[in-house]
Amino acid sequence: MQTDDPAVAEIVDFISGEVGVDSNLLTPETPVAELGISSLDLIETIFKLESRFGIEIPNDGPLSGNDVTVGTLVQHVADLLAAQKAKTA
Repeated sequence: MQTDDPAVAEIVDFISGEVGVDSNLLTPETPVAELGISSLDLIETIFKLESRFGIEIPNDGPLSGNDVTVGTLVQHVADLLAAQKAKTA
């Protein structure tokens, strides 16, 4: 997944490292399940993202379903980071 946004690139690289897949092979449409991320693994990945980026990801948002894509995950985390940055600015 190519991006000009450094925050998005960092998120993609983090996910890539977690699942052991080259970041160039990740597309926004790729279901996380295709990467071998089960629903339990997704929860663990979300915890790691929270820890890595110092954010809180709500349990009842767009990441709570079984059809989560890489794009949904990345965009949700990027939106939370942007909101956090806006609060501290």
